Amino acid sequence: MNTAPSLLNLQADFARWMLGERGLPLPEVVAGNGLAPAARLQIYQNIIFNNLTAALRTDYPAVLKLVGEDFFESAAARYIREYPSRSGNLQDFGAAFPKCLAAMPEAATLPYLGDVARLEWARQESYLAADAAPLDAAALASLPEDQHATLRLALHPSLRLVESAHPIWDIWMFCQEVAPQRLNLSGEGQALMVWRDTRQLVMQPMAGGQREFVAALLGKKPLAVAHASAVTAESQFDLTACLHWLLQTGLITGYSTNGPTWVSP
Repeated sequence: MNTAPSLLNLQADFARWMLGERGLPLPEVVAGNGLAPAARLQIYQNIIFNNLTAALRTDYPAVLKLVGEDFFESAAARYIREYPSRSGNLQDFGAAFPKCLAAMPEAATLPYLGDVARLEWARQESYLAADAAPLDAAALASLPEDQHATLRLALHPSLRLVESAHPIWDIWMFCQEVAPQRLNLSGEGQALMVWRDTRQLVMQPMAGGQREFVAALLGKKPLAVAHASAVTAESQFDLTACLHWLLQTGLITGYSTNGPTWVSP
């Protein structure tokens, strides 16, 4: 006697079929309504792949420009199969695409591609991140000097730091040009800060002590440790100027002097 599959098994088979796995009994329980069951399933699969590929196009326009339509379509199809969505939010889907691109043998001649994709995903995360009110400089100025050694600074939730051994800022800018000039890929590696100012994304190249300082703050290091890292990278690092810039741009949103307790506006 034939037993109807459970709902859980039916859903699992449907998901596996949509990702390209054949040899499943799924067509046996699908009503074709004028089409062969497998053909009707193929319609659903096409819709899913088209929608997910469109989401990747939106998230990774620079990657698309660098590799062209055919390569992007192939990479997207591989990504959809190997990194199936685990979220009901389509905006989360492309998170592992940089990892997928970096591991593709076909992209070995483009060693910077994964890092450019990481930059584009950082832009996506930054744009969608929570908001936070900037900290008033007077709040820091009023702290007793004996608390400075353990002081930690909270940075804006939208702030991301992307570092690469390749000139990813130059490459990203190249992709924004309508009629791009020749791209020089022999430049030094670059690091970029990405954050959201109101609803606009801002990107700024970072280097030397400033880069090390921000990286340490993002890692929740005390101010004294972040300062030491910056000075190691750049002996003439100006702590006061860097803090003033972070405050002026609204990127410092709170502080802590005693572990997990944070003070914010």
